[in-house]
Amino acid sequence: MKMWNGRFHKPSDPVMELLNRSIDVDRGLIKEDIQGSIAWAKALKKCGVLSSAEQRRIVDGLNNLLNEHREKGLQFLASDEDVHMAVERLLIHKIGKTGMKLHTGRSRNDQVVTDLRLFVKRQYETLGRALAELQKVLVDRSNKDLTVIMPGYTHLQQAQPILVSHYWLSLFFALEREKRRCQNAFLLADSMPLGSGALAGSGFPIDRRKLASELGFAECASNSIDAVSSRDFVLEALVCCSSIAILLSRYAEDMIIWSSKEFGFIELDDAWSTGSSMMPQKKNPDSLELIRSMAGRLIGNYTGFAATLKGVGLAYYKDLQEDKKPLFDSYDRIALVCKVFRHVIESLTVKKEALKQSLDPFLLATDMADYLVKKNMSFRQAHKVVGKIVAYCIEKHLDFQKLSVEDLRKFSPLFDHDVKKIFKWEKAIEHRNVPGGTGLKSVKTQIALARKLMNK
Repeated sequence: MKMWNGRFHKPSDPVMELLNRSIDVDRGLIKEDIQGSIAWAKALKKCGVLSSAEQRRIVDGLNNLLNEHREKGLQFLASDEDVHMAVERLLIHKIGKTGMKLHTGRSRNDQVVTDLRLFVKRQYETLGRALAELQKVLVDRSNKDLTVIMPGYTHLQQAQPILVSHYWLSLFFALEREKRRCQNAFLLADSMPLGSGALAGSGFPIDRRKLASELGFAECASNSIDAVSSRDFVLEALVCCSSIAILLSRYAEDMIIWSSKEFGFIELDDAWSTGSSMMPQKKNPDSLELIRSMAGRLIGNYTGFAATLKGVGLAYYKDLQEDKKPLFDSYDRIALVCKVFRHVIESLTVKKEALKQSLDPFLLATDMADYLVKKNMSFRQAHKVVGKIVAYCIEKHLDFQKLSVEDLRKFSPLFDHDVKKIFKWEKAIEHRNVPGGTGLKSVKTQIALARKLMNK
């Protein structure tokens, strides 16, 4: 029997039941629902709705349900509709009619959004740990590959030499921004709706500030209509998950290319690769490809719910029931993506000799232009001079690094014997010791900063 069916003369159609029920999804909020109900029982006792004995009976019953859930799981019925009705039914079954008093002064409208905000706050800590673990591996990897030089790319064309460690650290600092984005999602969720009722506020003198403190919220929502209808914090959480997925997808794309035979810069560990059902020789970077694909799924979760939300008026409409499935899925997927990516980075092999052989001498073209600038030539003119030298080497099939001073002087009299210093890869790296640059000193500074950030 439904707990709301007093006004109705016949039961819902079974097909309507299938569309209406959310228990299969929102059962994931049972911890939050019981947590919120325990706090609500205490608030009802404080304002005189419950006696001390009734409060103890309800709280003990709810704690017993939570323990049963942890130990063996709770049995839900199709007629429960959602997790809130399920908990109430189970509580009444366990402690009798006293359980019927628990829902006094609250609505499923303020109850569900309270549960959801508690869930987002809890996930902030879980996701934060996953990001921190990935960051630690990146710092460890940076130390391991500290002095290894590789070609840096723009437009998938070799551009300038960089340290592999510098590349790993680029992801570390990008993840640091993602952590701040996640913190913003936490802050948006840190406002308690409970006590707002269906939309107009509770009809009982609930101490909402005390209730917020009891549940660990920084504040209670200032407006009851906004409290029950707000789902911007869900959108923000979905943005966080999709943004992290997009970021890791970009790095996965690089490494998919680098693991190919044509590049051969890295090799993935067997544990994070798969083979072909037809071609025995294949070793596929499926872990990275699946990480790349997950970005599309998480973007879809955001855009799908955003499209639903934009047509929903205030205060509550059943459309909002669609908020949980994309949110749960996004958090589950991004946690898995971070874990797999961490293991991929940790276990892959950097092919140092292949990287060394791949370095195109033209990677030093910018260094040559900088050399001329230091000889008092304007950069625009130096850029043009070096461009002509590159074109000359291509036409004559000459090695850029092996040009003689006499050859170079055909393009500018400013070239002298000291120009030979720029043709060393280590020198090119050393010249970029500016803060944030790929110079070894700079990279060591970045590692020190990364460690400091991890220890905050």
